[in-house]
Amino acid sequence: MKKFLFMPLVAVVALLCSFTPANQWELYTSADGHFSISFPEKPEESAEDNTTEENVIFKIHMATSAPADDEVYIAGWIDMTPFYPKNKTVKQILEDGRDAAAASMRATSVKTLATELSGDKPYIEFMFVTDEVTCKDRIYIINKFQYSLITIFGLKKGIQPSADKFLTSFKPL
Repeated sequence: MKKFLFMPLVAVVALLCSFTPANQWELYTSADGHFSISFPEKPEESAEDNTTEENVIFKIHMATSAPADDEVYIAGWIDMTPFYPKNKTVKQILEDGRDAAAASMRATSVKTLATELSGDKPYIEFMFVTDEVTCKDRIYIINKFQYSLITIFGLKKGIQPSADKFLTSFKPL
């Protein structure tokens, strides 16, 4: 008799353990990119070739998660070693990255929120708005790698607290 009472309890516990909590994020690790970051769901990976103005070919790597039509998270990285600017400061490189990101999205306004130049993880954090979306981004320059962490939200939705959760979960390896 005790065996029959125990079986439903085991089934209920197994069922409860099979569900992932809604706020459980996925840890994504890039061995080649030397970093980890948490996404709201498993991201899709992609890579594409690009060329500098000096005709140096490089690859842009991205991990992208879009849990809703008006919500996107992107972690991108580039190995800048072959074309790392010798005559620019880290601050200038970060600001150039910010300006290029905003221009590529046709931003109508850009606001720098923070610039951290001390330590081994310099970054610039900024927000920008386009006609369709609002974004909160952070760009790091670490060991001649550029990491671009981008959150995109619909204008009506606005920047969500999950943007900070995503941006601050970045860890260089």
